Amino acid sequence: MFHNSRIDKEYKKATASAIIGAVLLLLAIGLMLVSAIRTIQSNRNAEHLNNYIISYDENRKDRIAYLDTTGFYQVATYGDDLGYYIAYDDDFYYIISIKEKDWDYFANQFDDKEEIRIWGYTKEIPEELKSYAIDSLNEDYPDANVKLSDFEDIFGDLMLSAGREASVKGLGGWFGLNGSLVIGAFLAALFGVITLLLGLNNRKSFNVLSEDEFGANPILDEINGPDAASYDNGSLYLTDSYLVNTRGSLSAVRYEDIFWMYVTSHRTNGIHDYDYLNVVTKDGKNISCFNSSAIGKKRKEATQNSHSELIEALLEKNPDIRVGYVQENVEAYQELLKDLKNKKDTDNLNI
Repeated sequence: MFHNSRIDKEYKKATASAIIGAVLLLLAIGLMLVSAIRTIQSNRNAEHLNNYIISYDENRKDRIAYLDTTGFYQVATYGDDLGYYIAYDDDFYYIISIKEKDWDYFANQFDDKEEIRIWGYTKEIPEELKSYAIDSLNEDYPDANVKLSDFEDIFGDLMLSAGREASVKGLGGWFGLNGSLVIGAFLAALFGVITLLLGLNNRKSFNVLSEDEFGANPILDEINGPDAASYDNGSLYLTDSYLVNTRGSLSAVRYEDIFWMYVTSHRTNGIHDYDYLNVVTKDGKNISCFNSSAIGKKRKEATQNSHSELIEALLEKNPDIRVGYVQENVEAYQELLKDLKNKKDTDNLNI
């Protein structure tokens, strides 16, 4: 597309980034659709909790189930938010878990009904809960003298993990069934959005090199001209009139528009890994370019020499550029930002 192999390569990288981001977003949507389909299918095949208990099916766990209970009461708490309860109907006892904040939601339904339906998904019963449940039964029925060994005969080996959201058929057990799919969809969506936006932004930055109706572009013409000097493996150009950075997001600035430049270091986990030249324009923009390794004495010296060479070349183009991260230049930059803000406020008032 561009009559410069390096620039064309960077443009294609930005395009590829946008495409990868879009694919990741489509993958996220696909994963969510799969999770929705699985939930719908599981709901259609949902059965009473007791059916799963007596089935001994290998895939009984994390299945959507319901329980028609005529009452339940708390036997234990776990943490600050989760309560375990004994629920019952006319025939059996069951163990269910309900978030504390949802207790009133279910309990209040018995004001109007003798029996309510609770939705959730099947889980194994925690071992530490079993003795609490047996003790609770013995307190209610002292003559029964129920033993821990009788637990599965009374409650079975599965419980219902319920909640207010799970009480609506179609939502019951959704995350329990699709936890890995949902997490995968979230990660794909997160990285997809970031990658897509970066790719689109980088592609958009190349508009400055778009050709006119005669097939020419002054910046690209200068880059391809005989007097252009390249740095940083061809990703940075000094032309007759412009500093052009093509790595990532393309930036082109006239030398007379450069206000300040200084070399700054980057650290990863406290390790000084590379240095880069930060160029500040008179409209307050920052252009980070010429990233070079600072790991190892020889590489660090080579990076310092390269940055010094580039700074000297830029000063030849515009001797008025401020150089170095010193207090005087920082204060001048702050004053520049203040003037730009005042100008913007004035322009807004005049609109």
